[in-house]
Amino acid sequence: MSDTPNLALPLLAASQAQKHVTHNEALDQLDSLVLLSVASRSLTSPPSSPGDGDRYIPASGATGAWSGKDGKLAVYSGGWSFLTPNKGWIAYVEDETTLAVYKGSSWGSLGRLGIGTTPDNTNRLAAALSAALFTDLGSGLQFKLNKSNAGDTASYLFQTGWSGRAEFGLVGGDDFLLKVSPDGSVWKGVFSVDRATGKATFDRGSLRTQVDIVTSSGSWTKPDWARMVTIVCIGGGGGGASGRRGAAASARYGGGGGGGGGVASVQFPADELAASLSCTIGAGGSGASAVAVDNTNGNSGGAAGSTSVSSSGIEIVKAGGGWGAIGGTTSAGSGGAGGYGDSGGGNSGGAGSSNPGLGNTTSNSGANNAAGSGGGGGFLSAADATASGGIGGMGSRVLGASGTAAGGAAGAVSAAGGAGAAKLVPRGMGGGGGGGGSGNAAATTAGGNGGAGGIPGGGGGGGGASTNGMASGAGGVGGRGEVWFISVG
Repeated sequence: MSDTPNLALPLLAASQAQKHVTHNEALDQLDSLVLLSVASRSLTSPPSSPGDGDRYIPASGATGAWSGKDGKLAVYSGGWSFLTPNKGWIAYVEDETTLAVYKGSSWGSLGRLGIGTTPDNTNRLAAALSAALFTDLGSGLQFKLNKSNAGDTASYLFQTGWSGRAEFGLVGGDDFLLKVSPDGSVWKGVFSVDRATGKATFDRGSLRTQVDIVTSSGSWTKPDWARMVTIVCIGGGGGGASGRRGAAASARYGGGGGGGGGVASVQFPADELAASLSCTIGAGGSGASAVAVDNTNGNSGGAAGSTSVSSSGIEIVKAGGGWGAIGGTTSAGSGGAGGYGDSGGGNSGGAGSSNPGLGNTTSNSGANNAAGSGGGGGFLSAADATASGGIGGMGSRVLGASGTAAGGAAGAVSAAGGAGAAKLVPRGMGGGGGGGGSGNAAATTAGGNGGAGGIPGGGGGGGGASTNGMASGAGGVGGRGEVWFISVG
């Protein structure tokens, strides 16, 4: 064997004369091949003034002194010599600042690169790292993900245990999108951005919402992320009145029902509000006390407190409390007026009458966004006929009939009225309490008490009338108010 098997370096022969010639030739080849770097691989003809030791890879179609030497290693040392590359040779190409690898028939770029792990045909660049740092050279840094066709994918995929959890980029199209997965199989879109218009579409909504319900006076802290805040105030419900106590064979009427609390709703850009807001919750009106003296008209119910919110000491939203009802006399006790509110005043309470007294029609149907009012108390006629109390008005319908807070049941003769139901959903309002039934003409039973108003804002029911010797029915207490803060970001 006269040459080495891999680099084809000439070997010294036994008894060879002028051994230095062969030795120097081998050193020249080593000098050309070790840490191989070539000036270019794109030229087809030799440069006009090559330097000693310059190396090139003649491009396809080489001419002149390089004719027929395509892909070989051309080395200049007073003249051109050529070395035939073997598979796996690596050369640094200076004008491309890249590495070229001889694949056995042609030169090409590195096909795979693994750092701490093994690459494969799918992941030709693979790295197992704890951290990576990319820094620019002084004029910025840009990563590029390029795909060949519109239907291909250019994206970032995040995995747990080699199972996909989130992916964003150009996924199967040219619109930018983000999607997530619980298991790597089922994917749910989060948003997409139209490449032509720049409009973003959120598959499952883009808003963050928080509802805080405040039921006692104090402060509320605005979320840092909020962009808009809607404040809804509900005033307390008015108290129901008590019925008249009078002689047999005279008209004796029940007390009226308390008015429902008012509702006020205002939306604010979050930046207009202080970080902390002050809340005042309106108390429900007190129910009138029963009449304990013969031939005495009923007592009036108490007015409810207003509910308000202040920002930096300035009142910005306020809803009035329902008014207390008027006590029964020889004619019907009047129902209390509903509290004021810019998005729906409270409903008026029912009068104590022979109808018998009900909350008004609107309140009874629960059709508007307002608290229910109290039903009127039952009466005793001059003929000593008795009547039951009226039912309380319904609270507002938030989710249709299924979300309507029922008014208190009407009190039967001599029985108390039922309490109004509290709200059935977080942002709902309670119904008013029903009026109490009257005592009977035989003066053996007291008048029935009015039921309590539902929370929030329900009016108390009116108390029933009674015959001398027996107490009249007391009025029901109104429901307290509250505040809703609906933050959107």
